[in-house]
Amino acid sequence: MFTFNSPTKIVFGEGSAALAPKELVAMGVRRVFIVTGPGRTASSEALGALKSGLEKEGLRHYHFAEAEADPSIATVARGAASFKQEGCDSILAFGGGSPMDCAKGIGVSVAEGRPIEDFIGTGLAFTKPLPPLVAIPTTAGTGSEVTNAAVFSLESAGQKAKKGTAGSTLFPRLALVDPLLQVSMPGALTAATGMDALTHAVEAYLSRGANPVADMVCLESIKLIGANLRKAYENGEDLEAREAMARASTLAGIALSQAGLGMVHGFAHAAGALGGLAHGLANAIILPFMMQSYLPVAESRLIAIGRALTGASTMSAPESAKAVAELGSNLGIPPNLSAAGLDEALRDVVFDDAKGYKRRGQSPRLYSDEELYALYLRIWSGSVTE
Repeated sequence: MFTFNSPTKIVFGEGSAALAPKELVAMGVRRVFIVTGPGRTASSEALGALKSGLEKEGLRHYHFAEAEADPSIATVARGAASFKQEGCDSILAFGGGSPMDCAKGIGVSVAEGRPIEDFIGTGLAFTKPLPPLVAIPTTAGTGSEVTNAAVFSLESAGQKAKKGTAGSTLFPRLALVDPLLQVSMPGALTAATGMDALTHAVEAYLSRGANPVADMVCLESIKLIGANLRKAYENGEDLEAREAMARASTLAGIALSQAGLGMVHGFAHAAGALGGLAHGLANAIILPFMMQSYLPVAESRLIAIGRALTGASTMSAPESAKAVAELGSNLGIPPNLSAAGLDEALRDVVFDDAKGYKRRGQSPRLYSDEELYALYLRIWSGSVTE
């Protein structure tokens, strides 16, 4: 028995972002709370056109451009206060995963009438629907436009931590996935976000929570990434590759909400919170090491991943992990966490945070703390090809 619940309406294709005003009108809203990061997206031509479209449809809007990477609970609180002060009734998230997660946190705080931290790691469930939420991704990586989860930064035991929360109310009502918005992504961001999407698809496929429908979605996402990520990285204006990567990212987002993630994200969240490593980059480094560690328990699934990624008719499980590492190397991904610039003084601190990851048990192989630490030392300074 399994459940597959992906309620977000998806409109995919070139120019789909321009549909947002009419879609919001159809939802019966009047004042839209726009959430972006503070960078170039906030002043982009695409967002300007979107605002003009809202105005033409008679919709007022307020722009909250404060969503930093891994949004903090303080930022979410400011956003919720602004939402109420401005009399908004709906949310439009425009950007990468962080603005979309920030928008979800704001929606929760407004709907529930309490701060987002009350729901992080406490077991407290969401009980009220969010204001109508429309998500427009400008990167192909997180898939947050179709997920039931969000990740935030907060202080835990006196140090910064990244922690997530999930619930069915966090699914956006509408995702407008427009590949044209992703053409301007620079190569390094294309690489990191693309490997983030691959990690989502691979971890969901290997998860103990995997199910047959999610499996099909995962393998299609992996196939698209294997055939198109290098192309998008090498030529950002290759629209066919951009469309394929946008599809892959959204598919991977659908899958992770159904099947769950594992210890790649456990290590990546800790490396990001404590060492400042970008999430997609951390996932890209860690993923092939974790795949290697699953060889004794997930051989057939690792083989399927390798075949989907490379298009090869034959592929061993060890070759599958190496194929992921090779893809990362082709995209300029460092071979381990140390090479990515993490301070040696953080080595054990990162592990101590990671070992408590709440989804640790979703991984196909269960580790003792000692086994996990031995694996972590390889991720820190080893090589997948050793």
